[in-house]
Amino acid sequence: MIPMTINWGEASSLAGKGVGTVFLVLIILAALTWLLGFAFQRVKRGKEKANPAAKIEETRAKR
Repeated sequence: MIPMTINWGEASSLAGKGVGTVFLVLIILAALTWLLGFAFQRVKRGKEKANPAAKIEETRAKR
């Protein structure tokens, strides 16, 4: 049986690259989620400002 030698420098480099890639992808996803939420809030706010009378009429009709 031949004993295997482990190159720990290469193993730690590979592990570090993998962990770094995971964190990079998570940061990108978090930024995209934040930007999409921000965009949806602006669209919603714009619709509410554009038609405030309809909301008042709607609340009056419910009473």
